[in-house]
Amino acid sequence: MLNYDSSSVSYNDTVIKTKVGHVKYSELQTTARDFKRENMGCCLKDRDILQLSSWLGEDCHFKLLYKISRDGGSAEKFHELCDNKGPTVTIFYNTDNNVYGGYLSRSWQRSGGWITDGSSFLFQLYSNRKWNPNMFEVKDTESNVYFDEDHGPKFEDLNSFSGIIEKTSDYYEMIKDDLFRNSYYETRDNDAESIANGHNNVTDLEVYLVKEGLRKPWQEPPVWEPQTLESLKKFIGSFEPNEELNVPEVNILLVGQVGAGKSSVVNTINSIWKGEISTRSWAGSSEHSLTTSFTRYKIRDPSTGTYLKFRLCDMRGLEGDMNVKSEDIASLLDGHIPNKYKFNPAAPATKDTPGFVKEPTIKDMIHTVVFVIDGSNVEVMPDEIVKKLKDIKEMLIVRDIPLMVFETKIDKVCSEVDKDVEEVFYSETVKTSVDKVADVIAIPRSHVFPIKNYEKEGSLQTGISILALRALKQALLFSEDFLENQS
Repeated sequence: MLNYDSSSVSYNDTVIKTKVGHVKYSELQTTARDFKRENMGCCLKDRDILQLSSWLGEDCHFKLLYKISRDGGSAEKFHELCDNKGPTVTIFYNTDNNVYGGYLSRSWQRSGGWITDGSSFLFQLYSNRKWNPNMFEVKDTESNVYFDEDHGPKFEDLNSFSGIIEKTSDYYEMIKDDLFRNSYYETRDNDAESIANGHNNVTDLEVYLVKEGLRKPWQEPPVWEPQTLESLKKFIGSFEPNEELNVPEVNILLVGQVGAGKSSVVNTINSIWKGEISTRSWAGSSEHSLTTSFTRYKIRDPSTGTYLKFRLCDMRGLEGDMNVKSEDIASLLDGHIPNKYKFNPAAPATKDTPGFVKEPTIKDMIHTVVFVIDGSNVEVMPDEIVKKLKDIKEMLIVRDIPLMVFETKIDKVCSEVDKDVEEVFYSETVKTSVDKVADVIAIPRSHVFPIKNYEKEGSLQTGISILALRALKQALLFSEDFLENQS
């Protein structure tokens, strides 16, 4: 359990300097001017994290559990997401750009009534937009935190809401009774007026789990917010190939071992745009490939009624004794293979094959290839499959076609990612798996994208969708690079 160090209480930048080290403090000071100027958003910033860590007496990292603007203003949802998780900080983002909150060293619970947390404290981070850190210690060991299923986070001297609260205009009107009254927490000369401008109306409220130790991601993670997802959808939805080349859509070929999740990639992308779980392509486990034909899938945008400017091209899965002929793959890359062509493991397509494109143009060609690799079995991938992938890579090099990897089944690689996909870029197990894939295929690690397909989920999840679309966005950018090289 985290307990704050009362000797660290301070009301200026000295506390940061003494607790997190001179190097970190110096780095922070170089950005302090810009930090104070930026628009007050609703999320913890680096300086906030350092200050909170200093009050807690050790380096900490913070994981967002509940956000009222994202999860809704219900006590039921708050308890669902925050109960039995461990120590937390609750942050109030006041409409007048005041930021304040409270620390609880215990886990939130649905019942228990008034409880005593001698390590709890209230705090202020900003006053009217300006950085103004203050920590308010609990005065004594009397009951100072309230556990109840009908209440959101509730401290003596700082309450949030009860039952269900709806957004009024642009803010949530939190309970202001006894706000910073200097009763259970030592606010000294501060009060509700000086800390919160006399009201408790907030644009957002967040609850973060507090964990010991600083974490560094092995790759910069995206912001796991609906706005990020919408930004990705906007980019992909407005993507158009170079008009001068007369290419209406880019062709992205999915290649992978049987069971790696090629068809599930198609279903995942289609589900994201449809807004619900859907199935365009057969997916699942089988002794042999469920996909036997070459299929170009178009994804429709329901909001516009038009198709997006790319096609996901699925082909037969790679397998030991029934592999796709190298001649067929070469013909595929060059644009000779027609849509719905059924692969014959015994013989490749020829000019006499029905629909064979004898004189393909650039619009018929493959513009980017994606190897879909099961991250959970990369260590035991059969040698013949590895050899086939490397042979295909050589074909791509000759044709200057970009190559990237979608590493699937990351939830099976790491149990923490299975619980929360947003942990992917903090997982050393996933990092090791990505490194292994990059080494086996001999491509840059930045070209390997960990994703999780929709397989067991009954509804869409922001984190899963963000991973899939950031990977798709890169495939579109690679395709654009290929087309520019042809002009």
